[in-house]
Amino acid sequence: MPETTFSLRQLGPQDGRAYAAVLAASPDTGTIGSAVRFEIDPFQALMSLHRDTVGVVAETPGYDGLVGSGLLRFGHCQWEGEVRASALLNTLVVHPAYRRRGLASQLARWREEYARQRIGEGGIIWAIIQRNNTGSELTARKWARQFLANRLTFAPLRMRSGPPPQARHFDVRPAQPDDLDSVAEQLNRFYREYNFYSPETTRSLAAWLDETPFESPFRHYRIITNKAGSILAGMGLAENYRVRTTLITHLPAGLRILNQVFHVVPASGEMREIALSRLWYAPGQLDAARHLLETIRWEWRERGTSLMLYADVRGPLMGLFGVRERISKGQASIAVQAPVLCTEGRLCYYA
Repeated sequence: MPETTFSLRQLGPQDGRAYAAVLAASPDTGTIGSAVRFEIDPFQALMSLHRDTVGVVAETPGYDGLVGSGLLRFGHCQWEGEVRASALLNTLVVHPAYRRRGLASQLARWREEYARQRIGEGGIIWAIIQRNNTGSELTARKWARQFLANRLTFAPLRMRSGPPPQARHFDVRPAQPDDLDSVAEQLNRFYREYNFYSPETTRSLAAWLDETPFESPFRHYRIITNKAGSILAGMGLAENYRVRTTLITHLPAGLRILNQVFHVVPASGEMREIALSRLWYAPGQLDAARHLLETIRWEWRERGTSLMLYADVRGPLMGLFGVRERISKGQASIAVQAPVLCTEGRLCYYA
């Protein structure tokens, strides 16, 4: 086979349609196969989901389109007790017709070099890799200095078919601007010892809520209070289904059987996801957080098919997973390139 040459460049606004096409041709090959369908312009969708995103794309002579791509999400996060600049590498794909020709390594190297130039030697480069995605894991191990195997769990939380039991001592409501000071303080306290968590301020929370590609908000924050008005727990919601829809292309036999019982994945395979993030609860208030989650699963049932929640497998948020979610959950590992190794006791945050 003659050697194939690839040219790499930064993703631009003009690449939206071609980017969507290469993603559609290259579904995730982990335990759960999935593909993306964009509901708005793909480039605008990427910027709406994460404002400081940079992409790399690959082209080759004789092919009218993109044959590969990868993304980087920039920000700051806690790492071993310090806040450092960070770059999250995600969504690296190679068109099936051009695999095993070194393109994945070229894309990975482009992202690593771009990230390191921007965040410096003290910054954190990391990636989330679904369990059994062998190709992505092999690529990540070429640049990662530490591999945290099966550290995260994730599950689509099916919407409720009936209201949760009443709890007269709780009130669930949208967070108001005057609540954001307390929410930011509580969030930062809850995740104080976590790696990869980005500390929040009143301003950062307000900016996150205000950003939208639509005429209406697509991000929201809900809190639960006691009758005295004290905030006991909170969680953010992003209506990602308005931007992109996840199509489940493959379920292993075991999960297919479980899905016939629990109906987590709709028969169409189309997941209209609402992403959960910035979850916290006050000490001793896990029941309040559960009631908040169950209320959202009921009140948002007409908008999405599921809520998507990520948690460290050893962390307190595992208490929010019910029996159904514990059975149907997936797992992911974290590849890291950092100047200081992750200590064994640190929990990890991802949203």
